[in-house]
Amino acid sequence: MTHPEVRLAIAGRSNSHLCAMDKSRQPNKRVSLAGMHIDRTSAVPLHLQIAAHIRGCILRGVFPAGTQFLGSREIARELGCSRTVVLTAWDLLYAEGYLESTPRGSVMVASVATPHAELTSVASPAAAPAHMSKRWQSLLAFDYETNWPSEFSPGAPDISTFPFKDWSRLLRQAWQNPREQECLDLPPEGHPRLRSEIANFLGSVRGLVCSPEEVVVTSGTSGALDFCSRMILDPGDEVWVEEPGFVEARWALTAAGAKLVPVPVDDKGLVVSEGIRRAPGARLIVVTPSHQYPLGVSMGLERRLEMLDWANKNDVWVIEDDYNSEFRHQDSMIASLRSLDREGRVIYFGTFSKIMMPALRLGYIVANRHFIDGFSRGRARIDVHTSGVGQLALAEFMREGHLLRHLRGMRRVYAVRRKALIDAIAALMPDDLSVSAAVTGLHLVALFTDAMRARMSDREAAAVLKQAGIHVQPLSQNFLAQPTLQGLVFGYGRLRVEDASPLLARIAACIGSGRRNAPSDPAISSLTVRTIKRG
Repeated sequence: MTHPEVRLAIAGRSNSHLCAMDKSRQPNKRVSLAGMHIDRTSAVPLHLQIAAHIRGCILRGVFPAGTQFLGSREIARELGCSRTVVLTAWDLLYAEGYLESTPRGSVMVASVATPHAELTSVASPAAAPAHMSKRWQSLLAFDYETNWPSEFSPGAPDISTFPFKDWSRLLRQAWQNPREQECLDLPPEGHPRLRSEIANFLGSVRGLVCSPEEVVVTSGTSGALDFCSRMILDPGDEVWVEEPGFVEARWALTAAGAKLVPVPVDDKGLVVSEGIRRAPGARLIVVTPSHQYPLGVSMGLERRLEMLDWANKNDVWVIEDDYNSEFRHQDSMIASLRSLDREGRVIYFGTFSKIMMPALRLGYIVANRHFIDGFSRGRARIDVHTSGVGQLALAEFMREGHLLRHLRGMRRVYAVRRKALIDAIAALMPDDLSVSAAVTGLHLVALFTDAMRARMSDREAAAVLKQAGIHVQPLSQNFLAQPTLQGLVFGYGRLRVEDASPLLARIAACIGSGRRNAPSDPAISSLTVRTIKRG
C-alpha cells in the first residue's frame, strides 16, 4: 500500500478545498528542521518533541502560513530518526489544525494558523502552562486516551454478574453501627481486618505467603505506584520499564522525575541482560512478570532469578505488578516473583478493580515490614489513608467467601469469551492477524502478518476502526521508543460470546485483506491518523 507524504488528510477536508488554496502564499523554498534539538534521554517521545517544536515555531511566527516543509525522509535524515516518527508528528499537527496538504502532496503550515501579531494573548492548545513543572509537562506530553467504552477495552471486567445484593448488604452493615475510631480515622496502612483478609486471599489464590503486617491497603495500582515512586526515587534516577509496556505506569514514574529506560520483552519476559547493559545504575525495576502487559508473556524462572540476583547485589527495588494474574485460563497458576524473593527487594502490587469493579478503587501492596513502615509514616503526612467507606465491607465480603466464588465464576466466563474471540479471528482474519499464545488476563494481542503490515500500520487500522465505531488499541502505542511490533490489543472481559464473530466480521470489512482499495465512505477515506490512546 503506497502512502502519500502525509498519508491521510484531515477529516472533513476535501481535495477540492486543497486545490482552491491561494497559491500565492506558498513560498518557493521548502524549509527543514535542521538544528532542532532532540532530547533522546527524555521520557517525552520523539514525535511529541518534533510536534512541539513545529507548533512553537508556527505560534511565534517563525513558520508563517503557507510555509512548506521538506519531505519526511529528508527531515528524518536531518534529525537522525525514522520517517515514521516524523509522519506521526505531522499527523498530530494535522489533527490540531496547524498543517495541511498541498495539491502535490507536500506539507505546509495551514492558513488558519494564528498570526504572529496575535500571539501575546494566545497559547498553544497542547502546550503546558508556564507554571507547570517540567516533570508535569512531561507527564501531560503522553498522548494517550483512557477509559473509552468498548467491547475490546483491555483489562475491563464484566460487572453484570457481580453480587451487588451481598455487597450492598455488607456496606449497610458496616456503617449502621460503626465503631467511633472507624468514623474518625484509620491507620495509613489500612483497616487491620481487611489487611488480614488480603493476606489470606493471597495465600489461597496466589500461593503468596505473607502476614497482615506486610500488607498496605491502597487506592489502586496507579496510586500505589505514585507513592512508591516518590518514596524510592530522586529526580533523574533511572528505572527499567518493559518495552512495550503499561503506559499508565510510566505516567507515575514520569511525575516522580524518573528517567525511563525501555528494556525489551521477548517470549521469556523482560530481557535482564539488556536492562543491565542499558542502565546498570538503575534504582528501580517495574515489571509484570506473571502476565506482561500488553504481550501477555510470562517471565521464565531463570529470568526471574537473574533479575532478583542482580537487584539484590545492586540495591535495586523491584515493583511486581501482578496484573490480572487471577484469571489464568489454562495450566496451573504461575507463582509470583515475590514468592521467590528472599531479600525483601520485591514490592508486590495487586488490585480489586479487575476482580470486582474499577470504581471500587481499592488495591494493596505487599512488601517487607521496614518498607511498609516507611511507606505508612510518609503516607500519613501526605494522604493519610485510603477511604474507609468500603474497607470494612470488603473485609466481610472476603470473609464470607463472596470474592472467591465470584472469581471462580468469572474465570469460566472469561475463558469462554477468550476462546470465542480467538476462534473468530482465526476464521475471519487468518491472513491478517496472528494471535499470541498468552493464557492469562482479560486481553490478547493479535500481531499483524507481513501482508497486513504492508497495507497499513496498527495506528492507521485503529483510526479506521474508530471511525467505524469500533475501539481497538494499537499495539505500537505501548512502545516508549520506536515500535518493533504492529498489532491490535483486544480486551474480552466485556465481550459477549455472541458478539465476537459479528464484530470481527466488521473489523475484517474495514481493514482485512479483502479491503484492497480505499473505503468509499468519504468520512473514512479522509480520516486523520492520530495517536489513539489506550482504554
